Amino acid sequence: MKNKRILILVCLIIVFAAAGAFISNKNLILPSSSHPDSKLVTTTSVEFVSSVITADGSVTAQNQATLSFQTSGKLVYLPFKEGDKVFAGQTIAKLDTYALQRQLTAALNTYRATRDTFEQSQENAGDNILKTQISPTYSNVNGIDNSTAVNQAIQRIGDQSQASLDNSVVNVELANYALQLSTLTSPLGGIITHEPVTTPGINITPATAFTVADPDSMVFRANVLTQDIYYISEGSTVSIAVDGIQNKLDGTVVKIYPSKVTLSNGKSVYQIDIESDGLKKLAKLDQTGTAIINTNSENVALVPAWTVLAGKYIWIDNNGTPDLREVTAGKIHGNKIEITGGLTSTDKIIVDPKFISSLKYQLL
Repeated sequence: MKNKRILILVCLIIVFAAAGAFISNKNLILPSSSHPDSKLVTTTSVEFVSSVITADGSVTAQNQATLSFQTSGKLVYLPFKEGDKVFAGQTIAKLDTYALQRQLTAALNTYRATRDTFEQSQENAGDNILKTQISPTYSNVNGIDNSTAVNQAIQRIGDQSQASLDNSVVNVELANYALQLSTLTSPLGGIITHEPVTTPGINITPATAFTVADPDSMVFRANVLTQDIYYISEGSTVSIAVDGIQNKLDGTVVKIYPSKVTLSNGKSVYQIDIESDGLKKLAKLDQTGTAIINTNSENVALVPAWTVLAGKYIWIDNNGTPDLREVTAGKIHGNKIEITGGLTSTDKIIVDPKFISSLKYQLL
């Protein structure tokens, strides 16, 4: 009787152990979507690209120039102020040129003296005077005429004279170039939008910069994130909200810059230019705002690139059953790939391959 009770107790222990193992295993193989408290992620929702993209930016001019002197000096001429209109070729600032003019005069004097020496040397060579002067240096040895050595010496003297003349010409050109650099002229017609000094008489450096902009080339320059630039093209329509202007302005993307720029906040972005008739009528340069850009990404989804098999298949969780769906793939952007057909916003992509079998063959 005692042995029978022991046998019954052992059987009960085995049954309870098997039941515990069954429950444990069943919990492990069920997908995390069936267990809200589970930290395992087995599926992900399909992410569709937004039909509009917002980007901050400011009003600027496509045609503008930033000018600065190449050397430091005393500012002696400043005919315009910020906001003044200038024409192409007009002088907008000038440095003191007294020392530069004296240097140019000295270079011209050296050139004149060098030119006289060169011409006299050429004349002496033509009249055989130079040959007569240097012949004694190359006297006959054992009755042999050394005329070849004399001719070579005359040639060297001529080359040296020519080199001296060339150097004097270079010095004149450099002095004249330095004099030209002392004057800033506008390369375009427009208005002066930035002038860091207000009165002449102070010393400035090459860091002092003037800006001239053509208001007729006014655009809204927007800063677009890298993941969004793929879905914008020239001709995309835009609605621009400019600070200080009550109504939004309609515009069109006219230029997409090919390389990234780094903003003052450290963010790297791509820039685009947006033209709008309303900007030229109502906006002012440097006003900030936001561009709402209509994308070219209708019905484009982004999924993890590694989930696309053979370039055209994705595992979908179809109410607890894995479904190998055929899709149309597009461009790859980093670790994601475009899907242009075959998915809906309600689809769940299986992102953990180990759970495909568990979705299909759950223990009962």
